[in-house]
Formats: sequence, C-alpha cells, structure tokens
Amino acid sequence: MDESSLNYLKRVTDEIRESQKNSAAESKARMDRFDEWLAKSSAEFDQRIRENNEQIRKSREEFNKSMAEVNRNLGGIGNTQGEIAEDLFRRNTQAALNNYGIPIDQVHHNLRATGRREYDIVAVNANQAVVIEIKTKLKARDVEKFLQTQLPQFKSAFPEFRDYAVYGGMGALVLSKEQELELCGLGLFVFTQGEDGITRVRKPENPITL
Repeated sequence: MDESSLNYLKRVTDEIRESQKNSAAESKARMDRFDEWLAKSSAEFDQRIRENNEQIRKSREEFNKSMAEVNRNLGGIGNTQGEIAEDLFRRNTQAALNNYGIPIDQVHHNLRATGRREYDIVAVNANQAVVIEIKTKLKARDVEKFLQTQLPQFKSAFPEFRDYAVYGGMGALVLSKEQELELCGLGLFVFTQGEDGITRVRKPENPITL
C-alpha cells in the first residue's frame, strides 16, 4: 500500500473515531438532560403530592369542625324539644291526675338527689307519688330503661318516699294508640298531649305500685 493510501486510511479512521467520540458525548449529554428532567419532574410530583395531602388534611379538619357544629346544634335542638315537652306535661299533670282520683298537692320537675338519678316529673300528695318519664318521641329502649332501672330505683334515690304508694307513668308528644295500649298493659299511666294543648292521662287497669 503506497503512502497516499495509508494517509487516506488514517484520515478516515480518525474521522470515524472523532464521530464516535462526538456520538458518545452527545449520548451522555442527552442522558444527563434526561436525568435532570426526571429528577425535576419527580421533585415537582412529590411537591404536588405534599400539597394535595395538606389540602386533604385541611379539608378533613374543616369537615370535622362542621360536623361537630352540626351535632352541637342538633343536640341543642333535641334538648330544647325535650325541655318543651317536659314543661307542657308539667303544667297539666296535676289537673290530669286529679281527674283520675289521685289528688295531687305538688308537682316536682327534674327531681334529683345528690349523686342520684334525675326524674322528669314527680307528682305527689300525702301518701302517693306518680313518677313520670317524658319524651318527645317514645322509643322501646326508653320504656325498657324506665321499667328496669329508673322506676325501681326511685325509693332508694329518695328515701322520703319509702312509705308512699309509687306509680309509674310515661308521656310523649308523639305517641301512637298502639304505644298507649302497650304502656297501659305494662301498668303505666300514659300521658299524651291533645290538639288543644291539654294533657290527657290513660290509667292502666293494673298499675305498677312500688
């Protein structure tokens, strides 16, 4: 091979090496740019996740505060309704029982002994007492609690009534005829409110007597 051919071959070889070197540099530069973009995208994604989580946390806190406020308002409404119901019955209990031959001298409202259970209405005379539980709307568990716990504990809570004949009664603003009959069958006086706002009482055939 003559000298000119050798020079040509060397030149071509150098060009190929230079081209390969440039290609490698370009590939590395592209990989570096890709790694930089990936790192930036990952950081931005993580930041968005943190911001979303913070927004979710704040939304949850606001929701919980709103629900707590709703529950407080509903509880206040429920308490107010209960107080209204008790006051309506209290005003008319004496007259209602007098009509059934139980002459009442005094009506106690929210009677409570220290550390003892509270009773909504207790109507008394010299030797009789009618212990009355009042609800806005009566539920089965209310009847069970009154018969099994509240009424049986009355004399121990108030020893001054230990020699009295103590009767039980329940009243509600919302009470069906079926519930009235059921309560009477259980031996309870049943108190209801008429459309005229007057308390009416239904006397059981066999009243519970403590």
